[in-house]
Amino acid sequence: MTRSRLIAVVAALSLTPSTVPGEAQAAPEPKPGAGTRGAVPSPDTALGPSWRTSTDVLVAGAGDTDGYHLSIAREKDGFAWSTLATLTSTALEVGPWMGEVCVTGSGRWAVAVFAPKKAANRPNLMMAGGLAAVVDTSTGKAKHVATGLQLSHSNPACGPDDRALLTRVTGDEVNPTTELLTVDAAAGRVTGTRRLAGPVANPAPAPGGDYAVAGDHLVKIGAAGELTPVTKLTGRPFALRATSGAALDVVAVEGDRAVASRWAGGRLTRTGTGPVGNLQLFGQRGGTNVLVGTVDRPASVPGLRVLPTDRRVEAVSAQGHLLAEEVYSRQAAHSVVAPLERASEKQAGAFMVKVRAAAGRRSEALVVRTTAPQLDADPHAAPDRGIPAPVIAASVLEPSCAVPRNDPSVQPAQPSANQVEWAIDQAVHNRLFVNRPANFLKAGLDAYQPQQMFPRKSLSTGGTVPANLMLGIVAQETNMSQASWHVVPGDTGNPLIGSYYGNGGNLDVINYDDADCGYGIGQVTDGMRADSPVWNVQQKRAIAVDYAANIAASLNILIEKWNQIQAEPSAYRITLNNNQPQYIENWFVALWAYNSGFYPYANRNANPDHQGNFGIGWLNNPANTFQYSADRTPFLRYTMADAEHPNRWPYPERVLGWVETPQYKGYPVSTPAYSEPDYGDNTPQGPLGGGKVLSLPDYFDFCDTGVNNCLPFVGCPTDDPNCWWHGPVTFADCGDQECSTEHLAYSLGSGEPGVQRIYDRDCATFNEWADPQRDATKTVSMVYSLNNTAQHNLGCDGIQPQNGKFTLRLGDPSGAESTAPYAAVDLHQIGAGYKGHAWFTYLYPGNRPKRRVVGSWTPDLDLAPGTRANYAVLAHLPSHGADGHGTYVITTGATGLGEQKTCHINFHDETQWGIPGVLGAPTWVYLGTYNLGRGAQVQINNAEVVQESGEDSVAFGAMAFVPLANRTSQACGVNYPN
Repeated sequence: MTRSRLIAVVAALSLTPSTVPGEAQAAPEPKPGAGTRGAVPSPDTALGPSWRTSTDVLVAGAGDTDGYHLSIAREKDGFAWSTLATLTSTALEVGPWMGEVCVTGSGRWAVAVFAPKKAANRPNLMMAGGLAAVVDTSTGKAKHVATGLQLSHSNPACGPDDRALLTRVTGDEVNPTTELLTVDAAAGRVTGTRRLAGPVANPAPAPGGDYAVAGDHLVKIGAAGELTPVTKLTGRPFALRATSGAALDVVAVEGDRAVASRWAGGRLTRTGTGPVGNLQLFGQRGGTNVLVGTVDRPASVPGLRVLPTDRRVEAVSAQGHLLAEEVYSRQAAHSVVAPLERASEKQAGAFMVKVRAAAGRRSEALVVRTTAPQLDADPHAAPDRGIPAPVIAASVLEPSCAVPRNDPSVQPAQPSANQVEWAIDQAVHNRLFVNRPANFLKAGLDAYQPQQMFPRKSLSTGGTVPANLMLGIVAQETNMSQASWHVVPGDTGNPLIGSYYGNGGNLDVINYDDADCGYGIGQVTDGMRADSPVWNVQQKRAIAVDYAANIAASLNILIEKWNQIQAEPSAYRITLNNNQPQYIENWFVALWAYNSGFYPYANRNANPDHQGNFGIGWLNNPANTFQYSADRTPFLRYTMADAEHPNRWPYPERVLGWVETPQYKGYPVSTPAYSEPDYGDNTPQGPLGGGKVLSLPDYFDFCDTGVNNCLPFVGCPTDDPNCWWHGPVTFADCGDQECSTEHLAYSLGSGEPGVQRIYDRDCATFNEWADPQRDATKTVSMVYSLNNTAQHNLGCDGIQPQNGKFTLRLGDPSGAESTAPYAAVDLHQIGAGYKGHAWFTYLYPGNRPKRRVVGSWTPDLDLAPGTRANYAVLAHLPSHGADGHGTYVITTGATGLGEQKTCHINFHDETQWGIPGVLGAPTWVYLGTYNLGRGAQVQINNAEVVQESGEDSVAFGAMAFVPLANRTSQACGVNYPN
């Protein structure tokens, strides 16, 4: 039974950013209601008569491919929404962003920690991969204040004044060290950094000092980072906030209840209880706090009030008049119904908000479009340390990863969800033997079959990997993508490669030694470096280009993790439940190891830094309240908005969330992109009247003083931050139908299904006779984006001979070692162009030599030396992949023998790509008619451009030069009647 999902599409906010690197400038003060939509209807009734004079505001955040957007709703405007600021880093080529935000006690400053969403899949980035900024809520002016921060549910932490605290975990999971940064929000800078004596959770700045939770104690943090116990706490604390009166409010999980307490006057007093998941603590303007949710037996204490609501909320306004129940980007909402379709740039800068007035009025749909400042943070600057971090020079050595990007002979086809599910269904049962012919996808491969090339390994316990488990992994890791995230199903393009340049996504850095080299849908890393002997050249190439081969290889990696765990000595072996692999729940620890590694008992002393630890580390432990909130609900079980903040859940919980709650496809009628598992008769009943759900471990099932010095209901003690687990756990009786098994959507041995394309292939042949003035005595010159037209691999026929040369010149000056390698980082190929190929890159106006890309088309014109003739020059614009403005420069002859003309083209207007709900269409457009001689050339670049909001890329496709008999002029930008 498929559970119903309520997808709230309630408010959309979009922006037109103005970018100033390093610091965002204030936007013009908007007039009340001007340029905004979505104010609360009937505000006199919903908000009360004094709303026009209220100073209450609500700040909320959501991320997409443009950055992490902060928006603000002011009660004096009827809580109409406007964009406050966008926080991003154009130096990162990363996909969508995520973040956490808090507002200081004065209400004037918002403090945000933001990072690429994909950082949630990398343990080192979860510990120290975030950027921080302070934003003025009155103007939107933002300032980058720190780099390399922890991505946790309680970072940042704002206090009752204008101080905030940030956390950073340095080192690695074996030897972590926690640093605490103090931020003066009003000054926009870090004023101090302390190395703490141990890990802490929920730091809280207070008038009399700083506090946090360490183990089962409330502690005060000293000037040198020492942790002094203040009082012992009960349960599992997940929220801590100070008041301006120096009191501390804390909320903890005790059994199935959340319990709120107040520390003041040397005493800990209970202030209320509520159901777990529906009792939250927020700060308010003026240094007071508010308990939000279902609060039983609330106590009356100074500076603490109660806002009743029947569900969790994401944010509360400064005075508590408005609750934001769900906040997620419009792109995230679109990805729910079209998980494999590339997010539209036109949806970037927009997010959805479901709100409720505190008086109990229903949520309303809000739509807002306003301008806002944008902060462009340098990810390798460290303003909190006072010095910029060094930029690593481009290596003169070859790339470390085995299979190159931007290579026309390496263009994987992006699969659709049905193909991925078919391949996984076959692979787990050793039936993935589809025939791949020689030169499959023009990649120079010999003929092969995926599981002949990568024979499936056997589980040491017998049995097979559940298919739905693999589906959850590829959904979490890559959104089911084999090719770059720029490529939609049915297209070809660059392979998806994790950190090919070793730069953490920073476009200004190339450090091949640090390259991750994770390829394709399963992010296969092992053996994918150029010097690795694990795979031969054919295998490495197949992993990069063929989703089926990649699934076959990545399945073996998961099997190896299971077998590695089972091979441990019996006294230290980790088993789950009945340890039978057909049950999805029994793979929780293997998922843990898949993400952050497994350390065998035999190797416990091989590395002195490991201090004798073995098993699985602390980062992904559900008991890790330093990283994850103890009151979190299962990932995606209640709302798809959970996908906006993947950092709030351990990796295994996220994968099982995607197993339990498949991504959706289709609009307006949505269906699951892949199958749910078969639930046992006694698996738990889902919420909201839905169907069955997975049995999940309790947050402290991997916490035992006899195994990892972890105290149940408390967590890891401060003097042993590693807390490595190596023992059995039982949380479900699989023999009594409390566990789930795979559901196969495709019969074993069935044929590969066809791809479900987003766009039809552009295989139409250019009609050289469509122009009535075509000169029949001369030939048309076609110049493609690939000089070797045999490398077009989308399957189109009728590719005419190349009559000229296409060149991409990178960097400024062109080809310079100091700039050219960097320009390639943000260059992409995509199967959207004429006959299935085009290049594209993003726009970087101004003096950005490391970003400059120039495309040049030089035709071999049918002209005798020294002669000239009139030609119509036509550019092919792809259906998708480019939506910016660009100026073509037409040089009419060789240097000194011609002149330069220009034609300005708006790719978006010509193709209509990027309009939500509308697919773009390929088109040929006239660049004009010119009297050309030998040496004529057309050029376009990504620097001398006009950039507008949501229109940010330019394509390099095919060019046609059509000889004309009589006509001597043709307007620029007119469509060719092809």
